Order: sequence, then C-alpha cells, then structure tokens
Amino acid sequence: MTRNIKVLGLSLVAAFAMSAIGASTAVASFPLFHSEAEDTILTGSQGQLAALNILTTDLGELKCKDVKYIGTQQVLTTSTMTLKPKYEQCKLGEENAVVTENSCAFVFHLGESTEPIEAQMDIECVDADQIVVHTEECTTTIPPQAGLKKVTFTNEGEATTRSVVADLNIEEIHYVEHGAGCASETETTENGTYTGKITVTGEDSEQVHVGIWVE
Repeated sequence: MTRNIKVLGLSLVAAFAMSAIGASTAVASFPLFHSEAEDTILTGSQGQLAALNILTTDLGELKCKDVKYIGTQQVLTTSTMTLKPKYEQCKLGEENAVVTENSCAFVFHLGESTEPIEAQMDIECVDADQIVVHTEECTTTIPPQAGLKKVTFTNEGEATTRSVVADLNIEEIHYVEHGAGCASETETTENGTYTGKITVTGEDSEQVHVGIWVE
C-alpha cells in the first residue's frame, strides 16, 4: 500500500514537471519583436499605391501623401511596438484635410500565433487627447481604444538591413463626427477601418542601420 502511494506521488510530481515544462516552452515560443541593439530608433513609412495607409469612415477615405511613424525599441526583445504617426498633405474624399495626432500613438501587441504572426492594435493617448481629422465641413475625433484587429507582421531584408512590415487590416474603429457636413453628427460610430502597409526600419543614435525582425 505504502509503495503504491509513493509510486502515485512520483507520477504526480512527474506530471506536474512535464506540465510546467510544456507551459514554459509555450511561452518561449510566442513571437517577439527583436533588435540588434537597445534603444533602437524605429522609423515607419506607408506603402505605395495599393499599400497606402487609408482611414475609412462614413465621410470617405482619408489618404495622405506623406505618412511617417516614429518610435523607440529600448530592449532587445519585446512583445509590443509603439509607433507615433504623422500625417501630412491629406485629403478626405475630395476635400483637403488636416490630421492632428496630439499625443496619440499606435501600440501593436503580438499574439500567440506564430505563422502568420498577428497582432492587435491599441490607440493610446495622454490624458484626454484624441486623433483629430479636420475638414471645412466636419471634424472627426478618434479616441483611445484597445484590441483593434488585426495586423500581420512579416520580415524583409538581411543582417543590419532587416526590417518588419505591418499589414494593416483594422476594423471597428470608433470615432465621433462634429459639424454640419458630417454624416452622423455627434454620434459614436464603430465602422472605421485602417488598411495598408507600414515598413519599419531601425537605426542607432548615429543613424546607422540596426536590424530588426519578428519571430
């Protein structure tokens, strides 16, 4: 009887150990953003033609000739990437538009999937800041929000020229319109989309290329 209890105890210990190893292996297999150096300066740019970064709302498509992103990866590996956007020379439909980003940034959170590597996006702002899209007849405000889906990341290049590409297919963005020319004035609408590609490269403080990748 005592021997059976000992055997059972050893079996349970072994089972717990294998479970712990399996959990540890699973955590280790989750994808991460990698950089060859700490404090890497991240610079992003939109794709061309079909890969332009386009925000679509009830008012139409917001397209900008110049879209840039800036961020910093402070550690060698991390599960998040933060990029602050900057939009210039924009049109919303046929109208000229001005985008004010304030303190807002896009934060990409990698998930558990390894192929393809997918992420969710948050819009994070300081205090009560929002992203504001202004035209003559209507102003659209985009507040902070979390868990927007989805973004797929892939790698490009080799060695120090390695970069990551974010394929944006974001849906259900919340926004509010203000003004007489708006489609849904003062109502919170949840049908915004953000599509296109962002190519992100890395540099050090001396503007020397630093390889970045995701795996």
